[in-house]
Parts: sequence; C-alpha cells; structure tokens
Amino acid sequence: MNDFAHAVLDVDASAMHAESLDILTVNVGLYCNMACSHCHQESSPERTEMMSRENMATVARIVHSARPRLVDITGGAPELHPELPYLLDLLATSRATVQLRTNLTALLEPQAAGIVEQLAAGGVHVLASLPGTSASDVRAQRGDVFDRSIEALRLLRSAGYGRGPELPLDITVTPELEAPCDLEADFRTVLEGELGIPFRDLVVITAMPIGRFREQLQRMGSYGEYRQDLREAFNPDTVERLTCRSSLSVAWDGTLSDCDFNLGAGLRVADGVPNHVSEFDAVVLASRPIRFAEHCFGCTASQGSG
Repeated sequence: MNDFAHAVLDVDASAMHAESLDILTVNVGLYCNMACSHCHQESSPERTEMMSRENMATVARIVHSARPRLVDITGGAPELHPELPYLLDLLATSRATVQLRTNLTALLEPQAAGIVEQLAAGGVHVLASLPGTSASDVRAQRGDVFDRSIEALRLLRSAGYGRGPELPLDITVTPELEAPCDLEADFRTVLEGELGIPFRDLVVITAMPIGRFREQLQRMGSYGEYRQDLREAFNPDTVERLTCRSSLSVAWDGTLSDCDFNLGAGLRVADGVPNHVSEFDAVVLASRPIRFAEHCFGCTASQGSG
C-alpha cells in the first residue's frame, strides 16, 4: 500500500472503494493541435491514438444501460476526432448530461468545422481550458495562442454558450498547487467585464506531477520538491469528495482507469475487476477498489482539485 492509500485509509476506510458510477469520462484520443507543458496525457499533433467507432458504440450502450449522470468527453482535443459527431449522436438520446472539454483553439481548426453548432443543438456542456487572462499567462503553457483562445470563446458565445443554464460554459485553469484566492475574480473581470464573455464557473485543477509536467519538473530539478509540497498540502476534508469515488475513465482503446490522471500515468483499474468496455459490469465497477498512486496527493492538496 502506497503513502496516499495510507493517508486515505486513516481518514475514511470506505474511500478505498468506489461508491457509484455517477460520471463516465471518455478519452477519445491523444491527438491534439497543441502540446501543452502541463498535459498529463502528453497529447500533441504527433499522437495518433484515437478511439474506434466500435468502442464509441460500446461506450454509448454503457451510458444507456448504466445511466451515469454525466458523460465527460476529453482527449487530446476531442473535437478533432473525426468520429466525435457520431458519438454525440449516439449519446443524444441518453438521459446523461454530456460535457465536452476543449482547449479552445481546436474549435477553430478545419477538422472541427460545424462542431460548435452540433454541441449547442445537443445541449452539450462545455468545459474550456484557459491557463490565464493574459497572453503571457497562456504563453507559459501553450505558446502564443491567447488571441485564438478568445476568438474561440467568442464563437461559443455566439452559439449561446454562457448566457443561460441550457448551454453552460465553464472555464478550467491548472495552477501549480494552490490557486490564488482572487483567481476567479480576475477571470470574471477580464472575460466578462472587459471582453463580454460570460461563463458559469471557474474550475481549478491542480497540475499533476505526471506526463509532460513531470518531465518539466525533472528538468528543473524540482520534481521531488513539488511532490513534497503536494503531500504537505494534504487536506483530509477533501477525501469524501474524491472524484474517483463516483467516476470511471475510459481510454481511447477501451481500457478502464479510475480517473483520467491514472489513465495518463498508465494505471488501469485494480486487478480482478473488468478492465475493458467489452466486459463492462456496472455493479462491480461501481464498488471496485480504487487504485491510488503518489500523484493522487494532487487531488487532496489544499481545497482539492476539480
């Protein structure tokens, strides 16, 4: 048993197992138009891994039978998957809320033509990643794409996003460890006040020391220090709302992980439980033992992640 599992066990033994399948995260592939410095999946324009049409159909059948509250579609850049419209059509008749995660600039790529209109027509929620409220903030993680990110946000606004509960737009930001207390106020001042781009919530996700961010930390010689900072920021009050207790992640190849971070770290679900969509068992998976790892301290640091 690793140190994080011990920490969870000391707080609440029941948190060692899942308690429901409320959220199904679907990672449709690792191809992306960017290669962000904090990407735990190490997505890039060179990645070719993409979910097959067959696995998408299986995922849709699972959603219709298991009835999760939320289907969270991610990548890579999911809007650049040529079969995303097919998956959205399959999910349209389910009772689940469907959410798409976007890096924003991908919405402007030729491969994504028409996808914003389809998202809006289907009532798909949008969670848009934006590293900061200035070109310099964004440049540190993504390069000179701030203006394109704002252009994409305006495209979403034109389609009706952020203007009411029917088409919610949430913004996600990934700081290293603890976010500044005035972060949301800053986003609202710039996006809503200066640029006229409304959004519902700001979602803060701690940068996880895995994937490309781990490599960056190692190059800087601060990997061990960052891991220790996460350990010292462990907040026992966050254990009860760990996302992995009520969610499951599906990889592009149909394999299953407890969360998208574990997927990025190459960790699949625990031995002895179904590990592929082809053998999905909602009852077993809803109470499966959770596979914890060192990076999980990121989800319990300070006020928690996500």
